[in-house]
Amino acid sequence: MLKNLYVKNFILFDELALDFEEGFSAFTGETGAGKSIMIDAISLLCSERSSTSFIKKGKDKAIIEGTFSLANDKHACAILQDAGFDINDYTIFTREIDSNGKSQSRIDHRVVTFSFMQDVLKYQIDIHNQRDTSYLLDVKSHRHLLDEFIGNKEILDKTKQAYEIYDSLCKEKSKALEEEYNESDLEFFQYQLSEINDANLKVGEEEELKEKENTINAYKSSYEALNNIISIYRDQIEDPLYELNHLVQSLEENDTFQTIKNNVNDTYYTLDDSVSMLSQSLSNFDFNEDTINEIQERLFIIQKLKRKYGNSILDILKTRDDLENRISYYSNKQKYLEDIDKKIDEAKKSYDTIANDLSELRKTFSKKLDKLVAQSLKDLGLENAQFKTDITKANPSSYGSDAIEFLISMNKGESLKPLNKTASGGELSRLMLGLKEIFTELQQIKTVIFDEIDTGVSGKIATAIGLKMKSLSKNAQVFSVTHLAQVAACSDHHFLVQKESQKNITTTTIHELNKEERIQELALISNGSITDASLEAAKELLERNQS
Repeated sequence: MLKNLYVKNFILFDELALDFEEGFSAFTGETGAGKSIMIDAISLLCSERSSTSFIKKGKDKAIIEGTFSLANDKHACAILQDAGFDINDYTIFTREIDSNGKSQSRIDHRVVTFSFMQDVLKYQIDIHNQRDTSYLLDVKSHRHLLDEFIGNKEILDKTKQAYEIYDSLCKEKSKALEEEYNESDLEFFQYQLSEINDANLKVGEEEELKEKENTINAYKSSYEALNNIISIYRDQIEDPLYELNHLVQSLEENDTFQTIKNNVNDTYYTLDDSVSMLSQSLSNFDFNEDTINEIQERLFIIQKLKRKYGNSILDILKTRDDLENRISYYSNKQKYLEDIDKKIDEAKKSYDTIANDLSELRKTFSKKLDKLVAQSLKDLGLENAQFKTDITKANPSSYGSDAIEFLISMNKGESLKPLNKTASGGELSRLMLGLKEIFTELQQIKTVIFDEIDTGVSGKIATAIGLKMKSLSKNAQVFSVTHLAQVAACSDHHFLVQKESQKNITTTTIHELNKEERIQELALISNGSITDASLEAAKELLERNQS
C-alpha cells in the first residue's frame, strides 16, 4: 500500500508531499489542473520509463519518492530479502531524472536497476484509464483470470507436469525420426560408446582422485625430507655420536664430570629416540610411485573423455545414454518406435485425465464467475448486459486443453461477442471496474488507480461507479481521478488539485479537503457555482453516499 508520495520539480509540481490512508481516495480539480500528473508520478515508480519531459521547466532534475508498506506483499518481501534488503514497516522507492536524460532508481536509498524496482512493485500498483483496456481485451489473460478465480494451484501443477512428460516423449520421437544413420555412423557410435564404457566412470570420481593426488603430493614433500633426515643421521651422526657418548661416560667420577656425562647421555638417547619416531612415521606413509602413476593415469583418461564428450563425468554419462539410444534406434528402429509410441499413449491418457478434470472444474467455476460479473455489471447500471466465460476445446498445452474467452452482450437481443468487438470505451471502463472488484483480491494488488474512467457518465451510473470503487476499497487501496461529484462523494478521502500561475510560471498543488471544503468542492463540481442551494445539495449528496 502507498503510504506517502513526495514529488519535486516534476512537470507542474514544485514540491509535493502527500500522505495516504487505506480506503477510497478521490482527486478532483479543473480540467488541466494536473490531476493525471500525480498518476504519472506514481507510474514512474512502477512502470513508466523516464524522460526529460517530466522535469519542470528551468530545473536540473525531478525526484519522485514513494513510501510503501510491504508487510503483506510476499512477492516483494521475498525479492528484497534475496537481494539483502531488510524488511521494515515502510520501504522507500525513489527515482531521479536529470536534464541529461539519466535516471537513477533507489530502494531505501540503495541504488538498484529499474527492472528490479518494477519487479518488487509488481503487485503493489494497478493503474487503469480509458485507453488502458488491454488487460480486458487480451484473450490470453482470460484463462489466467478464471484459474485465479478457481484458486486450485494443485490441479494446475499436475496438468503442467503431465503435459511436460507427454511433450518430452513426443519431441524424443520426432528427433529420432529426423535422424538417419548409415553403417559408418553406427560403427563410430559403437566406438564412442565402447570408449566411454571401458573407462567405467563414476560420478564424483574425478573430485575424489584430485583430492587423493593433492594429499599424496603433500605427503611426498614430507616423505623426501624424512628420508634425508634419517639418512644423514644413520650415515653421518649415529656412530660418531655413539662413540662420543661412550668416551664421555668413561670419564672419572666427580661432580663436574657427572653433570656433563648426564647431559651428553640424555642428548644422545633423546636424539636417537626422535630419529626412531621419524623412521616410524616414514613407514606409515601408505603410498608409492605406482599409486601416484595410477591416479594421474586415471585423471588423464577422464580429461581426455571430457574434451570429447562433455564438461563433466555426468555429461559424459548422458552422452553415453544418448549413444545407446541412437545405436538401439538404428539397430531396432521398429521396436524403438513401438516402445516410444506406447509411452506416448500412456502419457497422453494420463494427461487427458487430469486435463479433463481441470476442464470440468473450469466449467463449474465459470458459471459462478459469470453470475458474479453479471451482478457487478448490474450494480453499474448495465442491467441488460450478459457475460459468459466461453470454454472450448484447444490443442493440449501445459495449461490444459481449453481455450477460454470472455464474451459479452451489452444490450437486449445482441448475441454474445468478444469484448473487443462489443463494448464502447465507457462501457469497457465500467466492465473493467466490475471485473476488478472480483479479481483484485485474487491477484493480491494493493493499490488500484482509476484515471478518469468515469468520463461520459452521469446520474445513477456515476453514483454506482463511486459505490463500486468504495466496495473495491475494502480489499485494496483505491485512487480515482474524477470529474464527477457523485464519485467523489463516495470516497473516504477527497483531494483537490489546483493550478496556479504567477509571473509566467504555472504550479500545481494538491491538498486533502476537510468536510466543509468537500461540500464546497462538490457543490462547485455539480453546479459550477457555490450557492446556498448547491451547498445544501452537495451536503445531502455527501451524507447519502457516505451512509
